[in-house]
Amino acid sequence: MNFIKFPIVPILFGLLIGILTQNFLKLTLIEIGISIGISVIGFLLFYFYNQKRKKHNHLFTVFTFTLSISFGIFSSFSNNESNSNKHFSNFILEKNIIQGLVIEKLKPTKYYNKFIIKTNGINSNNCIGKIICYIPKELNKNIEVGNQIKLFKTPQLLQENFNPNQFNYSNYLNKQNVFHEIKVKDSEKVIIRSSSNGYTFINIFKSKLLNSYPIESFKKDNYNLLMALLFGEKTELSKDLSNNYANAGIIHILAISGLHIALIYGIILWLTKPLQKLRKGKISIFIISLSILWFYALLAGFSASIVRAVVMFSIIALAKVLNRQNNVYNSLALSAFVLLLINPNYVFDIGFQLSFAAVLSIVIFQPLVRKYSYSKYYLIRETKSLLLISLVAQIGVLPLTLYYFGQFPLLFLVANVVAIPLSSVILILGLILIPLNFLLPQIAIKVSIFVNYLIEVMNKFTTWIVQFESFIIKNIAFHEVLVFLMYLIIASFIYFAYFPKIKNMKPILATVIVFQFGYFYLTIREENNDEFVIFNIMKSNLFVETKNNASVFYTNNIENSKTTIDAYIRGKFVKNYKVESLKNAYAFKKKILCIDSIGIYKTTEKPEVVILTNSPKINLNRLISDLNPKQIIADGSNFKSYVKLWKETCVKEKIPFHATAEKGFYIIN
Repeated sequence: MNFIKFPIVPILFGLLIGILTQNFLKLTLIEIGISIGISVIGFLLFYFYNQKRKKHNHLFTVFTFTLSISFGIFSSFSNNESNSNKHFSNFILEKNIIQGLVIEKLKPTKYYNKFIIKTNGINSNNCIGKIICYIPKELNKNIEVGNQIKLFKTPQLLQENFNPNQFNYSNYLNKQNVFHEIKVKDSEKVIIRSSSNGYTFINIFKSKLLNSYPIESFKKDNYNLLMALLFGEKTELSKDLSNNYANAGIIHILAISGLHIALIYGIILWLTKPLQKLRKGKISIFIISLSILWFYALLAGFSASIVRAVVMFSIIALAKVLNRQNNVYNSLALSAFVLLLINPNYVFDIGFQLSFAAVLSIVIFQPLVRKYSYSKYYLIRETKSLLLISLVAQIGVLPLTLYYFGQFPLLFLVANVVAIPLSSVILILGLILIPLNFLLPQIAIKVSIFVNYLIEVMNKFTTWIVQFESFIIKNIAFHEVLVFLMYLIIASFIYFAYFPKIKNMKPILATVIVFQFGYFYLTIREENNDEFVIFNIMKSNLFVETKNNASVFYTNNIENSKTTIDAYIRGKFVKNYKVESLKNAYAFKKKILCIDSIGIYKTTEKPEVVILTNSPKINLNRLISDLNPKQIIADGSNFKSYVKLWKETCVKEKIPFHATAEKGFYIIN
């Protein structure tokens, strides 16, 4: 258990602290240079001091740790492409011509296809930087990864969340060095040219693999799920199917991770076993293993989870070649260290966090799993082992799951005990199908029919699990502080599990009490934060009045507003809430008048705030003259042309105007 003695672990912690420091403080290059200089000088001085005196000085340890922090700060700074003088944002003019390469195809929206563009030129200037590009489906542009693209638009900074407590998509993209977006209109020009490059080669190769499977042998959803399971290709995976797997607590099997790589690595070792008899057989197996694993990672798009798994198995494979006993904590820490050197922003990736939390939890609990899963009967032993591993993995990711997703499926053990073995068989057969598709297509069709049947069984089982909605706890209010405190509780339980003495229960009781105090503090803080919020919902209206942790939502479309409502009650720790129909007048510290499509606003009361909804045909100049409001707000249900005219009128009349479609939600408190 005392894995902190391994030097890579404190160095990794230093790197993490440095990355987080740069993320929050945004230090300049000069400040970073000074910190590195001081750290290097201190490190060298005390290193030579120790060598001369042949005595360990604790200041050497301090400066080693400080140096790793400084290196983390510099790594984070240098990884941020917007800090470069060559970033395209430094060359933006009033009118722009942008050239680039399509490097990634994202899941489309209802009206747009989405791509990540790696720029190489703007207005005749060479540049770097990434842009997320929205291309209307109506343009019927056949765009593939690897294509050259030319756009005649000005990139816009990504907008922050339009509604409170929702997933921050712009922040997520920022961590991938995407800070700007381009939304192409139907009438605008887009030039696409084919090109020969590494992205094109990988895309063509991957397309051949995807298309090699006899699609007619699969149902559409089953085929898309198989492609997600094998290659991480989720762009065509249906939302309902994804939600079912998430609600059942088995969404992890659709993310290429350690399970996939372990199976592939095991198959490679089995196939290359005869090479062990050769003089340099271990080296040959090592080279073959790494070549196949990294090529597979490349095909799967280098997601954080698969890169983590491949890095870790690469370290295990290297240890086998060097005949060294490989410590699993060192392997995990070293793989994290390498990944963060490649991309420091991995630390903010949800998949990366969940993956490492699950693996670390399994490793820490492994002796207990081995102890309590023992049985002389193979089937009982393996079933108990699978259940316990699923349980300890869920314990490791529980705080993060509650924070990011706000729900907990109580039947996750039942789901995992069926889904993990079944998905493993599907994965193995799916991999076997790759050579069969090209060499023995008739046999491949028969195997595909069987694989389709297995996927159908797994899908039906998942649907059966999620029908027990009472076993899925939803809308759990959680906070970053509670994540930290819950991990303290888990750590105290681990300590007690290894050293089961009565006195060792004190840390458990102490951490549980601290967690409760933390939860009460956050709840009380929100109780004192009353507010009236106008949300931004496209073609719909949604307001909320919150007092003393109780909320009343006003909407004309509950179905469209459900996701936003759920996010709000989680983030605000709302205890009670109800949903009512829209009203024309509200009283919340200020008098609020809501004017809908009818456009009637006759009132004896003089409102301080006017909310315009559903594109009312009104003369805003006359309204301002009649009511003299102090603030005018237009929500997301209005036509853009109307909003533009209202904005111009408010500017002339010197009245503050807020359009939620442009600036996001508006809070009155």
